[in-house]
Amino acid sequence: MINCEKIIDSINVGIMTIDADLNIYYMNRWFSIHSEFTYTEDKPLNLLDIFELSHDKIKALKRHIKAALTLGSPSFYTADSNHYLFAMKHSLTIKSIFDVMQQDVTIVPYNIAKKQVTILVYDQTTLMEEKAKCHRENSALAEAVKIANDTIKKLESAQRTLVKQKDIIYKQAHYDQLTSLANRTLLQERLQLLIEECTEKNKKFGVLFLDMDGFKEVNDTLGHDVGDDLLVHTAQLLLNETRKTDTVARFGGDEFVILISDTSESILQTIATKLIHAAAQPLNIKGHYLTVTLSIGISIFPEHGKDFNTLIKSADLALYKAKAMGKNNFKSFDSTL
Repeated sequence: MINCEKIIDSINVGIMTIDADLNIYYMNRWFSIHSEFTYTEDKPLNLLDIFELSHDKIKALKRHIKAALTLGSPSFYTADSNHYLFAMKHSLTIKSIFDVMQQDVTIVPYNIAKKQVTILVYDQTTLMEEKAKCHRENSALAEAVKIANDTIKKLESAQRTLVKQKDIIYKQAHYDQLTSLANRTLLQERLQLLIEECTEKNKKFGVLFLDMDGFKEVNDTLGHDVGDDLLVHTAQLLLNETRKTDTVARFGGDEFVILISDTSESILQTIATKLIHAAAQPLNIKGHYLTVTLSIGISIFPEHGKDFNTLIKSADLALYKAKAMGKNNFKSFDSTL
């Protein structure tokens, strides 16, 4: 005959039969070992004689017993939500991060008439330790990801700041602060590029050197605020009357230079005439009615120079001649000037 009690005592599951009042009727060897208490039939015991259960745990246990008896089906505790029901120590050979064994508990109807149930206790300590380890690793990973994301955001912010600073530095180095036109540095760079391009393609480009007639008198009589507004107005006028591919630069003071690509002397003279007429429109600046006149000198690459200094000097000499001829007009460079 098979000895069922011997089999029950050999499995690694806690088995105990109790009633609704928590009186004990049976306890297998696993339960005895881990509770450090040996059950005998001649000595009636209550579950509370073995375990110190809190008021909340007693209420929960009785609720599960009632549910199992009423429904005639098992009721469950899980280690995830309840951690443990019975405070049982691990064996001496097991080291654990938990003070007591982590348990899954199943309550099964045994004798409904006598309100008895069988409690099955499964040691889930290893599983819960693995879950705790995963949780720690996930928490560490989440923290590492957060730190990485924060670092990326800081790097992106630093990069944006660096780009802005580079842009500011570039603009300060290449553009006039008052008019926002190209300054002499950027003018020289653009003119050098035109020299290289036109030399390779055997094309011409023109340089217009402009000066505002009588600007000094405006500054001296009406003040620098009016003079600055006049410079800004003139800069915008030059931009409006030229192509986006042309370079308009403030050379210094009231002097401007315009680079006109892929052109001829007749086209340059037409542009100079248009600029002079456009500038001649009366202006109201801070309540002062002014009329701006321009004098313009013209030089052409490569006839009048093959480098920055020569082309600018040639256009400047032509400008000087235009002023000598009565201002408010233009003059092309002539080697006899």
